[in-house]
This record gives sequence, C-alpha cells and structure tokens, in this order.
Amino acid sequence: MDTRKVYTESEQFDQEFLQSFQELDSGYELAERLINKRIVAKKESVTIDHLGFTFPLSSLRHCHKAGFAGFTSKSQPYFPLPPKVDVLEGKDAEEIQAHLLHVKSQLAEFYVETLKVFVDHVLGFSVEAPRGKGFHGYKDSMTMRSSNGVEVGFIGIGGQNDTAYFQITGQGCKHLFSKSSPFRIHHWLHTVLGITHLSRIDLASDDYDGNFDCDYAETAYLDGAFRTGKGGKMPVIKPCHEYVYNEKRQKVFDVEMIAIGKRTSPVYWRIYNKKLEQGLDDENLSWYRNEVELKKWNVDCLLDVDAAFAGICAFAQSMEKTQGIRTKSMTKAKVACLDVASRVKWFRHSAGKALGDILEAFEGDLEKAFGLLLPDDTGQKLGIPPTYQKLINHVTEI
Repeated sequence: MDTRKVYTESEQFDQEFLQSFQELDSGYELAERLINKRIVAKKESVTIDHLGFTFPLSSLRHCHKAGFAGFTSKSQPYFPLPPKVDVLEGKDAEEIQAHLLHVKSQLAEFYVETLKVFVDHVLGFSVEAPRGKGFHGYKDSMTMRSSNGVEVGFIGIGGQNDTAYFQITGQGCKHLFSKSSPFRIHHWLHTVLGITHLSRIDLASDDYDGNFDCDYAETAYLDGAFRTGKGGKMPVIKPCHEYVYNEKRQKVFDVEMIAIGKRTSPVYWRIYNKKLEQGLDDENLSWYRNEVELKKWNVDCLLDVDAAFAGICAFAQSMEKTQGIRTKSMTKAKVACLDVASRVKWFRHSAGKALGDILEAFEGDLEKAFGLLLPDDTGQKLGIPPTYQKLINHVTEI
C-alpha cells in the first residue's frame, strides 16, 4: 500500500517544509528527512497514453554517468562501463581488420547489456530475446513486459543507422508512470541519451461530467479552437460515429467519436465516448476521452505534461486549469540540424584533437585527411579517394 502523502495545496507543503527545516540542524539531515517522508506532488490530470522515441545505440555509453546518489560514475552498481579499446600499432592489414572486428563485437555486447539494464532500471520492464521480426523499418525487434508479464511495448533494433526505437503502449505507460515520473524520464531521454524530440507521444484528458464530449468538440472546431497558431490552417474534421435509430428515432451509438486532423499530421485529435469503447453498461456513468497524438514533438513536453497539453490549442486549454506552455512539433530541417549538432559535439569532444593531428600530418589537405577517416563507401559517394587503404598498403610494403 502506498503511504506517501499527497499535497493538494502548495501552502500546506511550504508550511511543513519550513517546519522541517527549522527542526533540523544540517542540510544533510533535512535531505534525509524529506526522503524518508517520500513527498510526492499532486497527481497530473493529463495522462500519457503512448510513448515512442529513438536514439543512437552509441548514446548508451552515457548511462553510467546519469547520476546515482552515493556513487560515482565508475562505482555505480547498475550500468556496465564502456569497454576499453586498446590502440593497435605497427600491425599488418589482416591483424588490424581482426582487431576492428573484435572491438565491434565488444561494443555490441556492451550495447546489448546496457540496453537491458536501461529497460529494467529506468523503465521498470523486462526485455525478451529478439523475435526475428522486423518493426518500423528495423531488421529485428524485442518485446518488453511488465513485472507481472503484461506486454507493454517493443524495441526495434538492427539497421537504421545503428539506432534503437522504443514504442511503449498505453498499458505500458500506465505501468511506467505508476512507478516513475515524466520529469525523471525526461532526464534520462534528454540529458543522458541526448534525445531532443519524441517520435510520438499521446496525451489524454478524461471527462466524467459530460462537459467535454463530442458535441463540445464540434462546437469548439467551428469556433477555430483547434488551430495551433494564429492564422494557422484549420485541420480537417471527420465524424467517425456508428449508430442506429431506435423506435423514437433517437441515435443509439455503438461508436461515438470525432477525429480532428489527419493521422499523418503532427497533431491528430480523437474525441470519443470511452464508456462505449470499453463496453461499460452503466447509465449513471459518463466518460469521454480527449486524446491527442503528437509526432516529432519536443521532448521538453515531459517536464510539465499538463501545461504542454494545455498549450497545444484553445480547445486543450479550455479543459485545463494549468496555463499552457507552447511546445511544438519539430520540422525535418530542425531535427536534421539538431542531429548534426549533436554528432559534431560528440566528435569534437571525442576526436577533435586527433583530427587536428591528422590534418597537421597531411599539411591541411582535407581530401587526404577525410579519405583516411571516412568508410570507403561514404568516401566514394562524396568523391573522396580511399586514403586509408592506400596507407595500409604502404605500411605493409615497408
């Protein structure tokens, strides 16, 4: 049973926080006291019903540096440390090739093990062996399950520029955020793995009073409340109802739903009768869900889910007391620029000095330097000669 105290008013929290501070002598004791009390914030009214994200496998090398109370990055007991790669000098081409294959194998084992720990330690799931089935353009995939064996999503692996794709279902999100918070997940995705945008995130707001039903959504649409910006283009509206008429010529719904926008659009709304969808037969129950599917969306929406939802458009704001904060979809150009910036930042940190030494050795000849560094197939596409192979041939002849 969860015995944590929930503070519904900030004044109540501030008063007890101040009282605790006055009673204690040191900051350490205060921190210990607060941890023991296990204070949690007021529950958010908007829920996350789907989460999808992708990242380069190489980003997993940062997991051991995520920050763990009482441990350093090297002493933390959760994530494996990246393998040490020995420098190979003065060997022939065959030995160099064998060394490269060995390093590649070491890294592959490290990424697999770290991925499993990430799924367990961060998401709270377990991961099964590869299914032998492709998934969203990836060559293979793995199933994630909750602690009680429920299927909660998939991981796409293999190909796609050595990236991994995570898809967490609505059931998976329910498990994930019952034990973690969107704020914590933001830290892992953005700060640790360097993710700037989510492939997809679904946000949902449930109404049990009949105030925000399909009729309200249609009225809001006519008022332009689904525009995501001033003067923005109106999204399309599509009624998706299924019903019959009774003897009084009244509609009896099997499905009551309105869709706003296109499924391929960055913002796609579904307003529907959740009671009907769940097959509940209770005349006293009213349950409508207002759900929005956001694609290529800024990862910072996880910092305050209620505010991010309210900031989408006037329709969303009308359902939330929280003042909306504008987070938005990222254009392909911006995504590409951020990806390049991230890669450049990593390269400058990891190999900037080495590149400078190579350029100095070749007296500033960029063509020869990049021909030495780039894989042969990439070099050929750019019209750069394979300097590396020429260098190896020269070394073996000496």
